[in-house]
Amino acid sequence: MKLVKIKGGCYNNDEKEVIGTMLVQELLKVVNDISVSSFLDGQNHLEITGLTNKSTELNKGALFICHKGSKFDSHEIVPEIVKKGAAFLVVDRPIQLNFPHVVVSDTRLAEAFLAAHFYGYPFNDLITFGVTGTNGKTTSVHLFHHVMNSLDAKGSMLGTVFYDILGEKRFHHDNTTPNAIEILRAMRKTVDNGGTHFAMEVSSHSLALKRVESIRFDVAALTNITRDHLDFHPTFEEYVKTKLHIFDLLKDNGIAVMSDEFEHLLNKKVKRVIYGISPKSDYRITNVDIQRYGTKFTLQSRHGSFECQINIPGLHNAYNATLVIASLVELGYDIKPVIEAVKNFEGVDGRFQFIREGSLLGIDIVVDFAHSPDALEKTLITAKKLTTGRVITVFGAGGQADKGKRPMMAQVVCRYSDVSIITTDDPRGDDPEEILIEVEKGVPVGSPYLVIPDRREAIETALTIANRGDMVIVAGRGHEEYQIFSDEKKIPFKDADEIRKIVIREYEKEKRHV
Repeated sequence: MKLVKIKGGCYNNDEKEVIGTMLVQELLKVVNDISVSSFLDGQNHLEITGLTNKSTELNKGALFICHKGSKFDSHEIVPEIVKKGAAFLVVDRPIQLNFPHVVVSDTRLAEAFLAAHFYGYPFNDLITFGVTGTNGKTTSVHLFHHVMNSLDAKGSMLGTVFYDILGEKRFHHDNTTPNAIEILRAMRKTVDNGGTHFAMEVSSHSLALKRVESIRFDVAALTNITRDHLDFHPTFEEYVKTKLHIFDLLKDNGIAVMSDEFEHLLNKKVKRVIYGISPKSDYRITNVDIQRYGTKFTLQSRHGSFECQINIPGLHNAYNATLVIASLVELGYDIKPVIEAVKNFEGVDGRFQFIREGSLLGIDIVVDFAHSPDALEKTLITAKKLTTGRVITVFGAGGQADKGKRPMMAQVVCRYSDVSIITTDDPRGDDPEEILIEVEKGVPVGSPYLVIPDRREAIETALTIANRGDMVIVAGRGHEEYQIFSDEKKIPFKDADEIRKIVIREYEKEKRHV
C-alpha cells in the first residue's frame, strides 16, 4: 500500500515548503514498533502530499496526526479532518470511521519518526547543535549561530526570540521548540539550500512531548538546571531527568557539553566536555571582569590561554560564551577565530538589554527576560556589580506556570534590590490578582516594595522614583511583544518600547521645567 515516497528538495511553488511522496509500507515500518492496529481499506496506491497535525494547515492528500493536548483533542474532529481532504490518519485510539488509519501507542512519538523519514533524516547532513537548560539557552544558540555565520558557514536557528531559516526570520512562535514536523521540514530546507548547520533551543517540554525524539545532535549542551516548569513536570527530579534525555539523542560521535556545576548529573557513556570555573574543567574560566556593556575573562584549555569577551554583562554570559567556544573547538574549529567571532556578538533582544535612552534621565535601564528565581538572581547580582546607586526592580510572575516559584522570585528580588515593584507579567488565563498575592507572599518582612498591577504604571513608577545613578531592571518579559492575559486577550506591549516612550515623555517634562 502506497503512502508517501520521499523527494527531498522538491518544493511547492506557492508554499515554498518541501513536498514529496512515501510508500505506506514505509510508513508502517517506521511506526511498526509502536503500532497497535491498522485499517487500510484496500487503498494500495494512496499518495500523500505532506504531514501535518494542524487542521488549519491541512491540504488535500495529507497524512494527519491526531494528538490529545491539554486543551484540545484532535481525535474529536476526525470526521471534519477527513472532509477537509486528509488521505490517512495516525491516531492513538480506535476511531469509529471506515477510513485508512493506523493506531499507535503514542502519536507524538509516531510524528517524530514519520517526520524524520518523510524529510529524509536531514540532520545527518548538518552540524546539529542543541541546547537545553533552565536559563541561557537563547543566548547560547544565538551565539553559536552568529559564530558559524562569522566563519562563513550557512545555516539555520530555532529559538525563543525568533527562528532564522537561512536568513529568513520569523519573530513569533508559540513554542521555544516547535513540533517535529516543523523542525524536520526546516532542517530539510536548510540542507537542500546548501546549509551546513542547525542550532536550536531544546525545551524540557519538547523533550517530554517527543518533538526532538528522532533528531540526532553533534553537540548536546546543558547550561544549568534550576527550579522551573513544575506546573508541567510532576517533580523537580522528573524535570532533571527530562533535561538529561537530550544526551540520549547524540549522534554516535556526538559530544555532551555541560558546566562543571552539573557534570555529576550525567551518568551516560558519552564523550563529555566540561566548562566552568573549577580546575577540573576542560575549558576553565578565570579572571572574570564584568563591565557595563560586556564581560571579559581568560579561558584556559589544552589549546592554551586566551583573552575572551562577550558583549553582555554577567558571569553567566561568560559561561554561555565558553559553552559555545568549547562546542565549536571540539567540533574541529580553530579556537582563535571562534573567540574573535564571539567578541563581535551584539547580544540578544531582551537579554540584559540596556535601554540607551535612559541616559537622558541619568539612570541605567535594563530589560531582561529573567523569569525564574535563578535567572533573577544572576541578573540582579550583575546589576549590583554595575551600579553604585540603587537597584529598582520591576517584576511579576507568568500564569499557567509553576506556582511554587512565585514567592521564591519575590525573595530573590527583594534580597538584591533596594526597591521592588511587583506587577503583572503574562497571566495567560490565570487570575492576575491571585498571581500578585502569591508573589507578594515571598516578600521578606521589612523589604521596601510596591504592588502596582498595571505594568505600564509600574514601569513609570520605577523610572520616576529612580535618582541619577540608579539602575532600573524590568524583568520577566524580555523580547516579548504582546502581554498575554488569556487566549482571547493579547495586547501589544513590549517593555523596551514602553520604557522609551516614558523616558522621552519624562525628559520633555524636565526640559520644560528648566
